[in-house]
Amino acid sequence: MTPETTPFTPIAWNGIRLTVPASWRPTRLGLGYLLFEDGSGPAFELKWRRNAGREGMEAAFRAMTPKGRARRAEALPEAWTRQLSDFESMPITWTTGEHAGCGAALFCPDCGLAALFQGYGGAQGPSPGRVAEIAAVLGSLAHHEPGPPAFALYGLAYVPPPDYLLAAFQFVPGRFSLTFANGRRRLDIVRLAPAEVLLAGHDLGWLAAQAFGFEADADTTSAPLGESPAVWLAERQGPNWAARIARALGRPARLAVLRHDTAAGKLLGAAAAGPKPIDAGWLAETAGRCVSL
Repeated sequence: MTPETTPFTPIAWNGIRLTVPASWRPTRLGLGYLLFEDGSGPAFELKWRRNAGREGMEAAFRAMTPKGRARRAEALPEAWTRQLSDFESMPITWTTGEHAGCGAALFCPDCGLAALFQGYGGAQGPSPGRVAEIAAVLGSLAHHEPGPPAFALYGLAYVPPPDYLLAAFQFVPGRFSLTFANGRRRLDIVRLAPAEVLLAGHDLGWLAAQAFGFEADADTTSAPLGESPAVWLAERQGPNWAARIARALGRPARLAVLRHDTAAGKLLGAAAAGPKPIDAGWLAETAGRCVSL
């Protein structure tokens, strides 16, 4: 199968967009890190840091794994070089045991992004097929898109509100969550699946409380979000004196919504926390941007 006929999957993660072969699966994530594997093991690794400058390219080279075994290479495969015309590049290669790889430390003079990528292979390095796959991946790499960074991974697509930065994330089978922060304000996004299995044992309100860590006595309301059945949970949202005192003592107001996307068979939701009551319309709008892939 050639790159022209290989099915590819779009991925977006914290400021980077690319498409990868559908047989690759993301197995490790970082705030600026992606590692993909296929059936034979590691296939492609990408690290990046914004506004790092040319010094960041040197730092990326020094931090390359496996540590201490990377060295500068004379050149990259020509198919890769053609896709990297927007970057300054430093070719690298490494060998350890029965595996070898090559790639490059990169610097974008337009925005200051420093990055490093590497392709994995056997003792002789990436195979011709792997080289062709990585060339297609590099050709799809985009990092200059305006607005907040997009996320599209593990069956969830989402674009956070402006000024909300990724602070944490978690993936375990059946659950994928993203946590964003903006000063003292926090936003949690969650995707749960398969919905029919989860709803067979518990109702949507119980699942929402568990997903977002709400107390058992949280205010609960059933109200659709778009065309999907949904449940809303609230803590310390009201104007009463108890809620106001709790917020003044540092216990944030919280509002969450979890909806059942019946077409996709997933539960999608958002929970916001902050020093002031959360606007329900704002949360509905941002929760509506959680889309199943």
